[in-house]
Amino acid sequence: MQGSQITRDIKPVYLLASAEPLLARDWLDDARGALREAGFEDILNLQTDIGFNWQELLEEGDMMSLFSQSKCRIVTMPGGKPGQQGGKVIQQLCAQAAADNVYIFVTPALDRQSKNASWCKAIRAAGEVVELKPVYDNQLTDWLLQRARNKGLNIDVQSAQFLAERTEGNLLAADQELEKLAIRFSDQEVIDFETIEASVAQSARYSHFLLVDACLAGKTRRALKILQSLETEGYATTQLRWALQSALEQLDRLKQAQRSGGLNDRTWQALRIWRNKQRLYQAALGRLGVAQIERLLQSCATLDRLGKGQQGSDFPRQEWFEIKSLVADFSGDIGIKDERRTG
Repeated sequence: MQGSQITRDIKPVYLLASAEPLLARDWLDDARGALREAGFEDILNLQTDIGFNWQELLEEGDMMSLFSQSKCRIVTMPGGKPGQQGGKVIQQLCAQAAADNVYIFVTPALDRQSKNASWCKAIRAAGEVVELKPVYDNQLTDWLLQRARNKGLNIDVQSAQFLAERTEGNLLAADQELEKLAIRFSDQEVIDFETIEASVAQSARYSHFLLVDACLAGKTRRALKILQSLETEGYATTQLRWALQSALEQLDRLKQAQRSGGLNDRTWQALRIWRNKQRLYQAALGRLGVAQIERLLQSCATLDRLGKGQQGSDFPRQEWFEIKSLVADFSGDIGIKDERRTG
């Protein structure tokens, strides 16, 4: 299912599953636009982090039906599963589905257990399960060519292959490179390979790739220096938050696999973490505990709400303050010692 199909037949409940944050973001952006056009003014993003109350979601659903305003709740489940309580609530919401209340549950790629779970079957019966397939390595060049055209860029196959290699299959990173090219060369009908190569080399000194790498490696001073440079260059906090959140969601999945004894080559491949990056993630896994990763993801959710205007700022430039705090905590080891005994 493409995101635009939601405009033709809005379901009361969706399950959006994808291991690719960019594809999930695009689908959700399309869905929000379609829902607003259909009169859904109240669209709220939630995340099932520590302290999330599934019962409140169910009670709100009962209250929502008392008012005429159409509402949507987008519930992201970073761990991929709602748990026993969450599963029961999802089934109840599906049983009492109403046209003016839409729920979109967002998870990473679904495993067999989740597909056969009662909560997933309930969503399939009451609404729709949307599984966005990854862009595989042999598809990435064509994907980049199409993505470039969508942004008004005309690049050749050699340039697309170069960008694919430069970004190592990371769709968020590839999209960011295309965004920068679109801003710099919007007046050019065709961008040749030499121009693209020079542009990428010029921006390679500091980028969100290096920021994420510094955070994973636990190099706080370097991470904050990179962040300061990116702020000066005019990077949007939304772009940085997505890059950091993507890495944290991967860490969350890796930590779950590690605790269950299932961290193997297949796990790395499923998360599309290249071998030369695995040592960085291993370093972060050894430094960060489960609760700390969840708190960092909660910080990402706060940034998301600030960026969308769903949470008021307490002071000027709060987004940059929050993202600096996120980077400092991600790259540091604050509050971790007590977790190692239990995580």
